[in-house]
Amino acid sequence: MIHTIVYLQQVDPGFDTKNVALMSVQMQEQGGKYVARVPGGDMERPLPVVQQFYQQLLGKVSALPGVESAGIISNISMQWVDMFSFSILGKPAPPPDRRPNAGYIEVSPSAFSTLRIPLKRGRYLDDDDTPTAPWTVVINEAFARRYFPNEDPIGQQLLVRYEPWPVDEDRPRQIVGIVGDVRHVGLAQPAAPMVYVSYLQQSAVFPGGAVLNLLDQNLVVRTATGLTGHTAELASGVKKILADMNPDQPISEVMTMDQILAESIGDQRFYVRILGVFAGIAVLLAVVGIYGVMSYFVSERTHEFGIRVALGALPSDVLALVGKLGLKLTLIGVAIGIALAIGLTRLIAGFLVGVRPSDPVTYVVVSMVLVAIGLLACYIPARRATKVDPMVALRYE
Repeated sequence: MIHTIVYLQQVDPGFDTKNVALMSVQMQEQGGKYVARVPGGDMERPLPVVQQFYQQLLGKVSALPGVESAGIISNISMQWVDMFSFSILGKPAPPPDRRPNAGYIEVSPSAFSTLRIPLKRGRYLDDDDTPTAPWTVVINEAFARRYFPNEDPIGQQLLVRYEPWPVDEDRPRQIVGIVGDVRHVGLAQPAAPMVYVSYLQQSAVFPGGAVLNLLDQNLVVRTATGLTGHTAELASGVKKILADMNPDQPISEVMTMDQILAESIGDQRFYVRILGVFAGIAVLLAVVGIYGVMSYFVSERTHEFGIRVALGALPSDVLALVGKLGLKLTLIGVAIGIALAIGLTRLIAGFLVGVRPSDPVTYVVVSMVLVAIGLLACYIPARRATKVDPMVALRYE
């Protein structure tokens, strides 16, 4: 588990987390202020004020002192992502139950530069990708590898479908760029195929609750200097902007991207703490047990040690006698422990990342530590045995 935590802390999330803060903006669907019901079905139509609101918000936040850039992105939790199916125009349509799928994320064009997601080929989404322009999409490398393994994806067209509703977007989207893989579903998981679409190029109506993807966005802000000590100031500035735009608009607490990454491996950290407590108790019991056994051994053989010393045995000889027994007991215990551990690691195999359940380095290092602890527990009784007075020992009952 410790190996897993170390590995996850070294995993590249696919973007630059330094000096980036995130806050969630959730527009209220009720009241008809942002969304209108479409008569005759379970469809909803976002009003133009939604896109206007986010455009104004980005402009004002970008103008705050110390802000380098700002963008919006529908999901950056590092734990989950909405998965929509799609079809590739010009290719045979797959059966309904075998449609390919990918993570679907709405972004502003500035989100790529704010998060510093690397461009691999083509171009990013930009300000020319307006509602009236041809619809575009940017895919990640995992998407290109899976769905276009032997061809160039640039220029291909996708028709995205809102899942689980059998409703396609109003228009197909043309692939204009490929970006690096971002681990949206967690550092412990390989990057999933992703599509990034502009929040400005969206359908006129949405099925069911799919409109929430457009209403609820995450504001990402990159500052020119470190966020330490400045997050409260940044949050205050953004809240003031929102209060001026809409006093009833809630905003979540500001978090840094480093904090979000730390939360994404929170489960593994929890398991490490729990297992660490039990491991500490086990080591303590081992030390107490070995010390007790060796103390009893020395006490029971005091007479023997006196005879050995009287016949010329050196203190080092007595120390070696006690130490060998302690080492023998420790090695037997370690061997039994290794056998049990190999059998029981299958219980935690699902929580391990970047390390095998039978990792030899782990077993060697832990065995060496346990042997050292065992020898340390033997040291005090062994030292006491070397100081036995032959005359006292010979009279010992």
